[in-house]
Amino acid sequence: MNESAEKTRNAGAGQPSRRERYQQRKLRKAEGRLALRRKRSLKTAVRAASAVLIAGGTIFSLGWYISTRPILPPTIVQGHTEDMPATHITDRPLPDGTQRHMLEHADGRGKPGVIVQYNCKKYSCASDLVAKLTDLIKRYPDNVYLAPNGYDAKIVLTKRGQSETLERFDEKAIKAFIG
Repeated sequence: MNESAEKTRNAGAGQPSRRERYQQRKLRKAEGRLALRRKRSLKTAVRAASAVLIAGGTIFSLGWYISTRPILPPTIVQGHTEDMPATHITDRPLPDGTQRHMLEHADGRGKPGVIVQYNCKKYSCASDLVAKLTDLIKRYPDNVYLAPNGYDAKIVLTKRGQSETLERFDEKAIKAFIG
């Protein structure tokens, strides 16, 4: 062998062959693709976890909001029934459908009704509360109703689109609400 061929062969001994370089490039590309897939998988996992946390938080918040809201009588007429109470002052609760009908028009005709309700089962009421409410409501025979109920207020006043709660008998406030 001549000297130059031997130098060329020996010079190449420290460097990878063409095939080895090809394999190394191929390996680097595969590692890059794998790293990119891992990065994308991590991003996808983070997005999915974020979506789950947001959805869970929203559901929890909505549940908490609903559970802490007081239960009050209806103030809209949608879903009403054509039922009417036998009298304007009753000792039985009025069903929601009947209340909605009274809000639409008292006695099935005439102007919209106003309903005054009290809850002395859940709340401590003065012994004369029902008598005071009865005396006041008797002054409004056309469109005002009085009934007990189990809502989350000692006294709740409702008319179409409005409600007001009272912690004690307040004749002025009740008269102002009735109008």
